Amino acid sequence: MEGKYEIMLGGEPVGQAAVEKQGLYYRIFCRCRLTGEVMYRVWVTCGEQTENLGLLAPDGDGFSLTARLPVSRLGKGQAVFTARPRHGELAGKFVPLSPETPFAYLHRLENAFLERRNGKLGVVIREGFQD
Repeated sequence: MEGKYEIMLGGEPVGQAAVEKQGLYYRIFCRCRLTGEVMYRVWVTCGEQTENLGLLAPDGDGFSLTARLPVSRLGKGQAVFTARPRHGELAGKFVPLSPETPFAYLHRLENAFLERRNGKLGVVIREGFQD
């Protein structure tokens, strides 16, 4: 997994992640070009495993973060790095999406966001909004 990777936001590259193995850990340095209007977290997905690397912080003319992650926490396969808006305060119910199952929460999508958890794509419906 060592090397340099693009950090994607909505299909567009916004930065780069440099990954270096240090013993039983990966040291990951991320640097992004963002407007600063919204706070972003960087996530890495490798195989079926997804890990939150942390919140990007202002750093000169961009945003950056440095993370250490145990090698054992990432799966096998190609690593994909993404920047996602911080939704820390937005607790909600995760509803997995399945082509075989009708989606019963269409009326609540206005108050929801798309998320991938442990390899499953789903919708998080914010708490506090009534059915």
